[in-house]
Amino acid sequence: MSSTLSIDLHTHSTRSDGSLTPAQLVEHAAAAGVEALALTDHDTIAGLEEAQAAARRLRLDLVPGVEISARWRHQAIHVLGLWVDPAAHQLTLALERQAEQRVVRMRRICAALSKLGLPGDELFVAVLAHPGVPTRSHLAAALAASGHARCAQDAFRKYLGRGRPAHFAADWPALEQVVGWVVDSGGLACLAHPARYALSAGARSRLVGEFAAAGGTALEVVTGAHGAQHSGACAALALKFGLQGSVGSDFHHPHFSWNPLGRLAKLPHGVEPVWCGRLGAAGT
Repeated sequence: MSSTLSIDLHTHSTRSDGSLTPAQLVEHAAAAGVEALALTDHDTIAGLEEAQAAARRLRLDLVPGVEISARWRHQAIHVLGLWVDPAAHQLTLALERQAEQRVVRMRRICAALSKLGLPGDELFVAVLAHPGVPTRSHLAAALAASGHARCAQDAFRKYLGRGRPAHFAADWPALEQVVGWVVDSGGLACLAHPARYALSAGARSRLVGEFAAAGGTALEVVTGAHGAQHSGACAALALKFGLQGSVGSDFHHPHFSWNPLGRLAKLPHGVEPVWCGRLGAAGT
């Protein structure tokens, strides 16, 4: 399993802001030829049991994972926990707190929408009716469905994006704390889509350096959100700080053409794969 075309270590289901249930996600991955898949829903591991059952049936190697929201110097950062233990007590408690934080933030956002003359209470109820953790993507979809935005992207432009009237930055835990949760659960911490953050090259290098110093293992070098130039820059950072490399589509929806499951470029030369030795004999 040395080819990255058969490995995807960053995906989402309906347990956060994806459109497929955990079982459907695994089925879609298997149909696409993916041999090893990580389910990494935002701040929840609720879908892992269902995904694992489907993976056993389809003989797919499922990596138990999660994408945890963190804070680094007032910047929201995402940390992937790969090969985490879903039964780890500290991780479970931490994710419960993350879910509570998401509900508090959603209530503030919907209150701000009410002040703008929109049905904030109704939107709040609609978002909480979703089976997974509440996200701004759910709220954007609800705004579009109720006719208050042309589409989800328009909802972010008008209301939810940075600088918009209903934007509230969440008070996520510090980066080193989140890395500690992953490590304590027996997992490996991977910095998700590092080129996506609004940082200068110098700040990005400091972020990766502090992530490595906190116990981080890998950098997501190849992802559906990155171009080839981004992957090259991320590979250089991985090599600079002695980190392994990961690949992940950041899959949310089968109709999103920019991040299909498993259709990922290979890791750049010299970057050690994070899955090396961790996916059975084929993963070496």
